[in-house]
Amino acid sequence: MGESKALRGETEMMTPDHERWDEFYNRLEGPEGCDFQEEGGWKCGGGHDQTFSRAILTAMGFSEEDVVASLQFFTERGGHCDCEVLFNVKP
Repeated sequence: MGESKALRGETEMMTPDHERWDEFYNRLEGPEGCDFQEEGGWKCGGGHDQTFSRAILTAMGFSEEDVVASLQFFTERGGHCDCEVLFNVKP
């Protein structure tokens, strides 16, 4: 069995290529995240609020370092807030 990424000093960043991206995405668009409704409403702090993304990644077991790297990745791709992560990050 190989060493974990953490033991090798690597960051495990959430990206659309990550094997758990669909889980993250579904949780972010669901009730524990932006909670998109059929009527068109949703929750998002706007601006640079990535509170739901942070909480979901933490709940998924990502380290603080990995969460920070993931949020930076999202921001660099137009995901400045939680709803923009859903709208802009995945190509």
